[in-house]
Amino acid sequence: MNRQLFDASFRDVHITEGEYPVFSWRFGTAVYEEAFEHNRLVAAGWNTAGYTLNVLDSFPTRLNWNNWMQPQSFQLEADGCSLDYDWEYCGFAKEETQRMNGASVLRCAITLKSRIKPITVKVMTELDGTNVMRRWLEVTNTSEDRHISLGAIAPMAGGMEEVGRWKDYLPDPERENLYDLGYMDKANWGCEGLFKWHALGEGSVCVNGRFRRNRHRHPAFFLRNNAIGTMFFAQLGWAGGYELRFDLDTEDPDSRLWFRMGLDGVAPLLILDPGETFATPEVHIGALQGELDDAVNMMHRHLRLSVFDHADARGVRGWVVGGMGPERLMDVAASKHFMDTIAAVGGETMIIDAGWYTAPGEALQGWHRLAGDWEYNKERYPNGIEEVREYAHKKGLLFGLWMDSERLGKDSRMAKEHPEWIAKRWSDTGEISMVNMADPDACAWVEGQIAHLVEDYGIDLFRLDYNIDHKDISFRLDRGHGTEDGTLRYYRNTLAMYDRLRRRFPNVVFENCAGGGGRTDVGFVRNFTHTWVSDWNTAPRSLGITNGMTMVLPPEWVDRLVSGMDCHTRGSLDIQARHLLFGRPTTNDYNCVGSRMNPAQIDFMRHTFSIYKDFIRPYMMDGFIFHHTPENFLREPQGTMILERASKDGTRIVLGIFRLAGTKEEETVIFPRGLDLSKNYRVRLDNTGAEFTMTGAELTSVGLHLRLSGALTSELVLFTAEA
Repeated sequence: MNRQLFDASFRDVHITEGEYPVFSWRFGTAVYEEAFEHNRLVAAGWNTAGYTLNVLDSFPTRLNWNNWMQPQSFQLEADGCSLDYDWEYCGFAKEETQRMNGASVLRCAITLKSRIKPITVKVMTELDGTNVMRRWLEVTNTSEDRHISLGAIAPMAGGMEEVGRWKDYLPDPERENLYDLGYMDKANWGCEGLFKWHALGEGSVCVNGRFRRNRHRHPAFFLRNNAIGTMFFAQLGWAGGYELRFDLDTEDPDSRLWFRMGLDGVAPLLILDPGETFATPEVHIGALQGELDDAVNMMHRHLRLSVFDHADARGVRGWVVGGMGPERLMDVAASKHFMDTIAAVGGETMIIDAGWYTAPGEALQGWHRLAGDWEYNKERYPNGIEEVREYAHKKGLLFGLWMDSERLGKDSRMAKEHPEWIAKRWSDTGEISMVNMADPDACAWVEGQIAHLVEDYGIDLFRLDYNIDHKDISFRLDRGHGTEDGTLRYYRNTLAMYDRLRRRFPNVVFENCAGGGGRTDVGFVRNFTHTWVSDWNTAPRSLGITNGMTMVLPPEWVDRLVSGMDCHTRGSLDIQARHLLFGRPTTNDYNCVGSRMNPAQIDFMRHTFSIYKDFIRPYMMDGFIFHHTPENFLREPQGTMILERASKDGTRIVLGIFRLAGTKEEETVIFPRGLDLSKNYRVRLDNTGAEFTMTGAELTSVGLHLRLSGALTSELVLFTAEA
């Protein structure tokens, strides 16, 4: 994509008045239009070059909504009735507003009143100048005495694109796909980020997560038109059940593509009280003319600018984090050993993970059973938690504690004192360990416990975990007038709580985890400085996870680990460490307590982390990432993976070449994508330390030939533009 167009910062809404009002959302170089037609708000099409669809006044190029059975741009179902029809247009409003980081956005509201049910909807749109728009609904029950059940909620839907005589655009239309749909191929634990393109054939395709499938598939998609090059891309900011549905009709000479991004769960998803207003989860959707990484970097630009807008804790983005978990001894001596190691390799924080509240020897078995009793164990820390905290500070490290804050273990004191705070399963199979955060009293208690860790234990870093089976995310909530899926109210309270805590403790580093990558959606992660994307850290799959998760989240939010959780069992030290440079590094220890450190091992890790801190971190907040080999979807990826991070001005580039499982390739030719052809570059090969100069033109046309033999090995290349 042209760099000048990529950097466009334009936002505007143009309204065409008349019998059928048209709303033209203009953002970056994308345009999306909707029309209020025959008492419905319908999707009217996209343009990726910045043109409004009525640029030719007499021949508007909008979609013909009559070609779709469901052209509506959102979908709701109330008390068993579809609200796709019979709306009254009540007005439009817009305002310039500021995010917490000072970014200015244009926020707009289309107000509609249902003639079927006492429901008013504000269709909310926010534009920040990138090619990505933010969309959500604010649904109000206008009745004074009736509860209304919402059985289906889709914040965005409708026709996306038509291609007239689509077969004329493909060399072999009988063998080639008009569309490819890209998403994370697996929803199970330990398989986060394994990305794959899927052929989108005739008919409907549905992608689910966190309800009908496990919770470890990030709710996002990329959709490319192979005939005319349109690239659509979107994410749903929602930690509950979701459904991404697409329907392609290619039976006529013209093709028609329809989609829906909606919530998934047990009906009703929500019972609105009289007078209650509820905001739905947000859709972040964009379109452009370009390749996959254009869409990736555009979404990252949007997320950095106006979604992940909390100030960086202590003025630093992307701390090098270190810590220890319950699989270790976790006594005072072991904690100090970890801190010595973390400081030696250049780490910047120390976290004590699950088990710090259990008796010695019980961490691995008791961390989940006792979750909820958030007081340090005095047997484990006879001189108080202050002893290890102050040792961390003495070593120049921030100090943090782990907490599975939304959980009450079955043997915890709080579970016995407040059984009413524990969420209920739908079937009569007993309680689960999840705190019912839809209960205001339970939520207030959780918030107080997190504040207790910050204020009474003096932590600098708070690490959240969420170890819940995906089948328990949708839980039974009875508020006295009927039973509803509790997930929406759970997350309304939970997200508001973490937002308050980030504001209350701006100097605390807030890290997110969810049994691995169970809550990586942008709606949840926005309240955290970074997120743990997977508990699987063993090569080669760990590299595929890094590759895919940096497509949907900016790399500085993507935690990757070396030296822990079985990482050490497979592959060379360099391949284990180097792929962290394309996310945000986390470290562990490298030798058992009481043994000597290996100087070569420690020096290499310190060298690798210095590349991250000194070479990458200064430019990462507006830099680019390029996925040269985007498809890594096998449980144990094979072949070669190439990742690249580049400064926006092309003066610094780091490029990693990773041999995965079963590879026989010995030579790779790399063509860096983030460089400036007009510059000369000092090239450094990290394996040998060899340095030489090449021009940007040479690197683009001839490439750099590298020999790298053997599975689970790597090379790291640094490019620095000469003055």
